[in-house]
Amino acid sequence: MVIRISGSFSQILRLWMVRRGIVCESLETRLALASQQETVSVEDWRDLLKQAEELCPGEPVGLQIGSEVQVTHAGVLGYLLLNSDNLADALETYLLCERHFYGVNFAELSRDDAGWTLAWPDQLGNDNAAFVQVGLTALVTFFRQRFPGGCDLLSVSLTGDEPGDIATFQRFFGCPITFNSTYPGLTFDADTIHRSSLGGLPENFRTMRQQQQIAFSSVAGADDPFLKCLQSVLLKSIPEGGATLPKVAKGMNLSTRTLQRRLVEYNLSYQALVDAVREQLARRYLSRTSLMLSEIPFLLGYSDQSAFNRAFRNWTGMTPGRFRQQERAVL
Repeated sequence: MVIRISGSFSQILRLWMVRRGIVCESLETRLALASQQETVSVEDWRDLLKQAEELCPGEPVGLQIGSEVQVTHAGVLGYLLLNSDNLADALETYLLCERHFYGVNFAELSRDDAGWTLAWPDQLGNDNAAFVQVGLTALVTFFRQRFPGGCDLLSVSLTGDEPGDIATFQRFFGCPITFNSTYPGLTFDADTIHRSSLGGLPENFRTMRQQQQIAFSSVAGADDPFLKCLQSVLLKSIPEGGATLPKVAKGMNLSTRTLQRRLVEYNLSYQALVDAVREQLARRYLSRTSLMLSEIPFLLGYSDQSAFNRAFRNWTGMTPGRFRQQERAVL
């Protein structure tokens, strides 16, 4: 099993150093190299975290680093959670995309009347306590940013020995914590897990949402309730590989025939619309984000990289990698 993280996620460690005024030339050099890579191996990531812990002995470094997560660190996960309706939807989405975040699927989701538990069998050996702390803390931080008021924890299990300052962990998670677990995980309250987020999007999600909205409106516009509803359902369906006419019609509470008829009124063809939105999203993801090239096909609902490469070459006459290089040279 080959586990890795994205190069963009590794920069959470750089942000932690900046926020705390920590200067370490060797660690900064290694992080600069990691930022230029699409992926970082789990061995290198654990070694980076170990070096960070040595800089601050006795402190809950894993907890501190994980709580610094921002949407730019999350890659494909951030874009998928943006279109999740609630935490329950987000947990299902996480299972769908975990291999694009860690390179493998090894999380398990269980449900009962009290709570939903997202857990990971401990397959990383005895040196993974910081890895687990960063990963789970980042996930909780990210969920809380996206679903304020709908992310209540019942319990948390972590690997590694119980720290001397357990109160810091209890304050952050707000629930009972078990240490030395061989099955680390998070259990969320079933009573609030389906609660939709209230109010506007958190600020760090707004730019991401604007990218998607512009991609849609550049093709179809979004000036009336029908188009806004179509935009919402289509943007959610495309990454799931389920942007079929019947599924989108169902998501809009319309019959397939009614959706087709309404599209004709706007001089739109369904498949042409989907393809055009995919193209616009692809252009924006390649030119304006740090998403890995291997993540973008998944976000656009393609079965594999080669299928996306063929489609993109048909749109632009060049490969996605060449297009990204060209756009970044201009910027």
